[in-house]
Amino acid sequence: MQPLRRAERRRTLRVSLEIPLRVQARISNGETVSYPSCTQKVGGDGALLLLDAPVMPGEPLLLTNEWTSETARCFVTSVKDRREPKGIVHRYVGVGFAFPETDFWHIVFPKAGTRQATRSAQTGALIPPNTQHFRRYGT
Repeated sequence: MQPLRRAERRRTLRVSLEIPLRVQARISNGETVSYPSCTQKVGGDGALLLLDAPVMPGEPLLLTNEWTSETARCFVTSVKDRREPKGIVHRYVGVGFAFPETDFWHIVFPKAGTRQATRSAQTGALIPPNTQHFRRYGT
């Protein structure tokens, strides 16, 4: 019997986007080590990184966006190793921002659960979500 998986709850939507990063971590002797990395998915509260580094959940990291040279403090939320078909093992590291109000990605993220807006085929006007449309017959 497989263990039950908890549903993931996100405060903002995630977007697939590859951004080059420099990740700094502190190793056991107190020395700071820097690793090249890139994002796989980004969100308003963190990201999923492809990172070949020995990190553990809860560990603090410092991310540097290679495009903007901005830095953000974050912490490791998850670490998963995945073996690709050719036998290569990739390490995916989930990180959360220590201060989520940061605009590190320079993207506006809709809140989780936000529905996509739709347009009326007849008028082109936006239709608010959860509205019912009634047609009048015989008029």
